[in-house]
Order: sequence, then structure tokens, then C-alpha cells
Amino acid sequence: MRRIPAGTLAPILREALLRRGVSEEHAGWVVDGLLGTSLRGIDTHGVRLFPTYLAELDGGRSRANPELRFLGEARAARVLDAGHALGIVAGRVASAEAVRLARENGAGAVAVRNSNHFGAASVYTLQMAREGVLGLSFTNSDALVAPWNGLTPLFGTNPISLAVQGGGDDLFCADFATSQVSYSKVKHHRAHGLPLEPGWVVEEGGEVAALKPLGGHKGQCLGMMVEILCALLSGMPLDHQLSHLYTPPFDEPRRVAHFFLALDLGAFRDPGDFRTDLSGLLGAVREQPAAPGERVIVPGDLEAEAEAERSAHGIPLADEEWEWLAALGRET
Repeated sequence: MRRIPAGTLAPILREALLRRGVSEEHAGWVVDGLLGTSLRGIDTHGVRLFPTYLAELDGGRSRANPELRFLGEARAARVLDAGHALGIVAGRVASAEAVRLARENGAGAVAVRNSNHFGAASVYTLQMAREGVLGLSFTNSDALVAPWNGLTPLFGTNPISLAVQGGGDDLFCADFATSQVSYSKVKHHRAHGLPLEPGWVVEEGGEVAALKPLGGHKGQCLGMMVEILCALLSGMPLDHQLSHLYTPPFDEPRRVAHFFLALDLGAFRDPGDFRTDLSGLLGAVREQPAAPGERVIVPGDLEAEAEAERSAHGIPLADEEWEWLAALGRET
């Protein structure tokens, strides 16, 4: 395991994207999204995804110069046809439009069609929070999760994220899959010979048949809610109809769907008072008595600590991951 500064990785990723015809702006969004996620300790959705994103560009599944079109004329809602863009590009365009609509109308909703894997859902909610609104993001994904008591995959890991700024640097940022664990984490554990924890997966004959939903039947409910917001609102394939992220064909569109919602705090109450009260809530939770050797935290605390530590000491990468990136850097 090596520690590589984000500043060392950024030009490698950026140049690889530019050489494939991705624009400067879009490449910057992808690099910021992946590196920011790795810095926050969410390794499954950070730099580790970059080889797959390049394979999608090289094969034609993702388009380096997509035609992005907004559809609909409703006052506070839009559909973005992403033209098979890289998911992070589609997500940044759609979430920015949701913020714009919220500024004008108090709330803004954007459904996205014809997209690809968009990384961590918090990439967009954090950006929306930095712009002063309450942001939510969702995406459907290829079927990896069995229904509660089921044996075969039917739903994606379908994440949910909500972020909003409190007073000063205080922040609430929830980002979680509706499966018990992400498939990337299972894949990483298997590749490195690490044991899988009980309750993560459905196994048949010693092989992983499916992931289990988060918290039993409630996780299935959450996953289906995300599928309705994303796939059904935008008219895209259901989770079990999507091709898988990590496997061919890399030359066929996946048609992933997302959904973004922005709420302008000022449409509901004084934003300063809201932020003060949010910080009060976060403080009340953090101050609760904890079990011996434990502490009580709120969503976003661990990620903020990881970002501070990794900004100072670098992003941890397995030797083979760094060797691949270093070789890519030498090529570019």
C-alpha cells in the first residue's frame, strides 16, 4: 500500500481524459469527483473507478463529447438527456440545473436519462450544499441486490445522498447504498483475500449470488423508491435490465438514470437560523454518551476526518493500482 498525493494523481487522470477527447471542463469535473471521493475515504467510488471509466470511453459506452439536452418546460422540473455522457459529467450538469431552478422557484428537480455510472452520490450533494441549498441525489444501477428473502439480484445498490451546510464548516452529508454493502467493497475484499462480513451477501455454493438489502425489507423499500425516482420518472430501463458496470459490452450504452432535488433554504425560513439550528442538532448528537471505546458521530464526520488526513498524507493505493496509474502517467 502506498500513499500518493492528490496533486500527483490529478494530472495523470486529467491528461488521460483529454487524450480521449473529453473537454477541459468535463475532465476537471471527473478528476475532482474521483479524487474528492478518495480523499473523503470512500475508496470504492474514487480513483479505483478510473480504469473502468476509461474502458467505457475507449469502447464507446460513454461519449467524450456528448450532446446534453434539457427537456420539458415545467417551472421547477426538467429532464436531462445526457447523450451517454460520463456519469459524473451528467450529474454535474443536472445538479447545477436543479440549483438554478431552486433559486428561481424554491425547489428544483432534474431527472436524468441516458447516462452512466456517476461515482459517489455525495459528489453532487456536497456541491449543492456548498452553493447554499439542501441537495439530494439518487441513481439506479445494475441489479446486484436480491429482494428481502430472495436469492437472485433484482435491484441495484441504488444510493441515497443528502447534504446541507450548517454554521461555519459544520456539515451534514449522508451517502449510503440501499444494499448492506457496495459491490465494489465485496469485489475489493475478494481480490485481496479479505473475509466478507455476515449479512453482506447471499451465497450459493461458496460463491456470491447477490448482495443483501440494507436492514432487510426496509432496504428493499428504499432501493425501490430510488428506482422509481430514477428509472421510471425518466423512462429508462429497470435495474435488472441494465448491463453491468464492470463487464462487457463496453461499446453499448447502459442508459443509467439519476434524480436530483435542490431545496432553497430561504423558501422555507431564514437560512441563517436554519444553519444555526442544524449545527445545534449535530452538536446534540455528537455530545451523546457513547459505549466504552466508541463515540457518537453524525453523517459526514468520518469523511471530513479522512479528507484532512489524506490531504496531508496522500491517498492510499494498492501497489498494483499505483503501478497502473504510474504507467498511464508515463504514456500521457
